[in-house]
Amino acid sequence: MKVLRTILEFVGVTVPALLLAALVTIVMADVVARNFFAMSIMWAQELAVILMAAAVWFGLSGAAMHGQLFGISLFVDRLPARLAILARLVADLLVLLIASQVIRAAFAQITTARFTTFLVLGWPKWIVAAMLATGMMLVIVGRLLDMAESFRKVRS
Repeated sequence: MKVLRTILEFVGVTVPALLLAALVTIVMADVVARNFFAMSIMWAQELAVILMAAAVWFGLSGAAMHGQLFGISLFVDRLPARLAILARLVADLLVLLIASQVIRAAFAQITTARFTTFLVLGWPKWIVAAMLATGMMLVIVGRLLDMAESFRKVRS
């Protein structure tokens, strides 16, 4: 489980940080090109959209792993211990349900957008929905790992 957690940590925290760095670099280069050379980098906007989507969708799994996905802790931490365990379980089950429905919607979007492409890059637009589905799958895996660890703590 430690190896899986390390992989999730890398994909959910390190990769989004690198994607954001690339995004800032590309947008800054495009702004400089427009302001100083009176020309735009044609592919910058489309690549920026893809990088931003990837950073957000993969970053969700990192946020979920660190308990920062929702403001549930604010309320649950004020509950008595036994009730807090139940509330966290309900919250985790809701996250799993919502994430699975988002995956379902992302696959529906992939099937309907599979022939459309970004104008300049020529890349298929379904890759954004595929990144969303991947991010939600990572959220599910992360939540299941946390639920298993919490269950182990409660039993011992």
